[in-house]
Amino acid sequence: MSEMLRKITIKNCGFDVQTVKMALEGKKSADLLKIAGVTNKSQPGQTDKGSYLLLQGEFRAINLVSGEVFESGSCILPNFISDRLAGALQVSDQVEFALMISAKSDPSSVTGYEYTVTPLVEAAPSDRLANLLESSGMLGTLALAKPKKAA
Repeated sequence: MSEMLRKITIKNCGFDVQTVKMALEGKKSADLLKIAGVTNKSQPGQTDKGSYLLLQGEFRAINLVSGEVFESGSCILPNFISDRLAGALQVSDQVEFALMISAKSDPSSVTGYEYTVTPLVEAAPSDRLANLLESSGMLGTLALAKPKKAA
């Protein structure tokens, strides 16, 4: 059974700074979460901790330490991940993705660790668009690059 959250974040899925440090104890890295989703909209936001990108759609996360499962219609991921998904949304109505988020010890970081991401599937446009791109010979042209800054 899964728990419904207002939004999926690393913290809301059970990983605050102390919990991540405990997961890393005696290790160089630790797998924290698997997150899969279909996003159809992104919305920028700002808090006292910095800017973020709120992804909207359907999301499910699994805490790999506790086994807890979470679901939500909103998701906030580290910016280096959500920026790439937002770029893909510029060429598709929706983007499907599945990732494993891990933490890696980094003594130079304020928290003592940094997040790493392993794609579990290649982020892809919706089936509808994928079929159109494939039939038009354009499937290989979809890149998940960071959005270009305005000149």
